[in-house]
Amino acid sequence: MSKGIGSTIQTELDKPSFNIVNLLQFQNIGGVNTYITDAPVDIVAHSQTYLSGRGMLAVSDIQEAEELKIESVEITLSGLESENVKLFLDYDYIDRRVLIYRAVIGNDYAVIGDPIIVFDGRLDQPKVVEDFKAGKATLGITATSHWADFEAVSGRHTNDTEQQTLYSGDTFFQKATETQKDVKWGRD
Repeated sequence: MSKGIGSTIQTELDKPSFNIVNLLQFQNIGGVNTYITDAPVDIVAHSQTYLSGRGMLAVSDIQEAEELKIESVEITLSGLESENVKLFLDYDYIDRRVLIYRAVIGNDYAVIGDPIIVFDGRLDQPKVVEDFKAGKATLGITATSHWADFEAVSGRHTNDTEQQTLYSGDTFFQKATETQKDVKWGRD
């Protein structure tokens, strides 16, 4: 699927060697947007500075398909100090938007052309693995595409009012709210 790669990026990709980095934008975590990259230095793109993860950031492969399906990506931050993990987990970031861009950079670490968006999704529950002896931790976060809720089926309430709305005259849930205290299973 074509991402609309510009001629300057295509020229760079035609060279025998080139550099590609991930640019991650976490939106509205702790009231601010956070920008990080897996590049060895800070990168400026979209008028923002993406802070280098200094080798501690990893992004899993992103698969692309023509059919609509739920995509997910694993984002790993490793070598974090234990107190930084606590700060990260204190914020309510579940279901916050994350954008992942891929950028081609030159030997001077300047972005060539416009970064290309490769993933747009929402953050899920983190997984933390701590090494107590070293005082370091690895934080793994899964992000799923916006199609994750597409297949969700809205629930129904098991009450008479909703049953009457859907099936007028049906009394199946009429006594659903009543409880019987003396239920005997397999005994007289």
